[in-house]
Amino acid sequence: MSKRTVLAIDLLDREKFIVRAVRTPFNVTEAQFPQSLPLTPADLPPLGAADAVRARGTRIRDALRQHAGISKLLDRLGEAGHDELAPLFVMLPPSEAESICWEVLCDGNDKFVALDRRWPITRIIDPLNASERPRSVLRLPVRVMAVISALGIDHQRKEWEQLRSAIVDARDNGLDVVAKVLVGEHGLRAAIDQEIAAGLPGFEAGAVEDTSERLTQAIRKWKPNILHFFCHGHADLNGQRLELGTANDYLQHTAGVLADAAGSVSVAIEDLEALGAELGDAWMMVLNCCSGGQAERGLQSMAARIVSAGLPAVVAMMEPVDAHDAYEFTRAFYPAVFNVLKAACDELELKQDVAIEWAPAMYYARRAISQLDGRAAETSHEWSLPVLYVRGIDARGFTRADGASPAQLQEYRVQADVTAKWLRTAGQHLDEAQRRDVLERVMAGVPRNLWPTADGRFDHADAP
Repeated sequence: MSKRTVLAIDLLDREKFIVRAVRTPFNVTEAQFPQSLPLTPADLPPLGAADAVRARGTRIRDALRQHAGISKLLDRLGEAGHDELAPLFVMLPPSEAESICWEVLCDGNDKFVALDRRWPITRIIDPLNASERPRSVLRLPVRVMAVISALGIDHQRKEWEQLRSAIVDARDNGLDVVAKVLVGEHGLRAAIDQEIAAGLPGFEAGAVEDTSERLTQAIRKWKPNILHFFCHGHADLNGQRLELGTANDYLQHTAGVLADAAGSVSVAIEDLEALGAELGDAWMMVLNCCSGGQAERGLQSMAARIVSAGLPAVVAMMEPVDAHDAYEFTRAFYPAVFNVLKAACDELELKQDVAIEWAPAMYYARRAISQLDGRAAETSHEWSLPVLYVRGIDARGFTRADGASPAQLQEYRVQADVTAKWLRTAGQHLDEAQRRDVLERVMAGVPRNLWPTADGRFDHADAP
């Protein structure tokens, strides 16, 4: 399990904040006491100046280190070994603090914390008086739904290809994943249909419905665990919303009728909040679009609002993003997500419950974007735009699909041990095929990762 450190940024008044630690694996009691935080969004150096991103990161670090206890915590985090996971979480209230890019925080050597695998940075929304969402059941197959429809953006097929490749690789790695893709562009839909018809298993395709209600109804009906949007996003005076194009929109756009339009389907933040609250078995929503994580003055970001409404985790972008960065995000993010899920499935073979930490997947996405096109992290802030919001200060809990109790798991281990001893002794008079047949019959119903080999040995760390 990771060593979570959670810093709470509380609102002192409309312009000032206080900071304190509410969770840490280190014994630094003075970090728990609130202290004024000498930082506002206006204090951050403007982008465009030399080393602007690093200047922002050092300014955030220096402000946090004004708190003696927080300073000690940051020092302790810096002592983490190279194979340790010590994610840093920032718990944010509905305030201007959300518009500060905490993800560019620098350490004492002016290195970006979030670009080190040990310290992925994540945001926490912990709404007051909100009911606790029950633990999720990790049932297989993992269900992924992707809505790909950004009218006017070229090469959208790349988004499909990146997601498809990640899912195929996850299956090859032993994680059962199925996916449904809703698309607006007719050429992309035809290409996906052709791939499926040619023998691509576990995928299905559909059209983007022509109203927000019909689209969200289709999403509810399919019941995804992970819901991915690649589309246009807006957070402006006209409201917070996603905009998607239908097949007819694409035809009109090609004909020049909708030259400047973003699509006729507008999914308002209120619809996304309702969707997040009603998808009972959803684990994560990904807004791979512009401004899903952008907070305006006095207004929470779409990501924060969706998490507050009930969805466990939302990934979004703090500002408008280039399509090539969005494609690179998908390429790097989903393999890491599926690796987290595969590890959780393996762990649940031996346990009743497991906690999942999504934060490490953000490290891989940010690192990939930081290296794209030869850019430098200290001057190009694109890598810091993907932000992850999670709900509550505790890691998300998942339970076994079969509901096996710890006592039953112990029975499985005893059964495996007895079978292994027989295979090593009396079973040696049988040939390997016969021993395998006995193994299949005697161990039926026992998780396979607990089985001994046909010669009565154990080749895994969780042997009895």
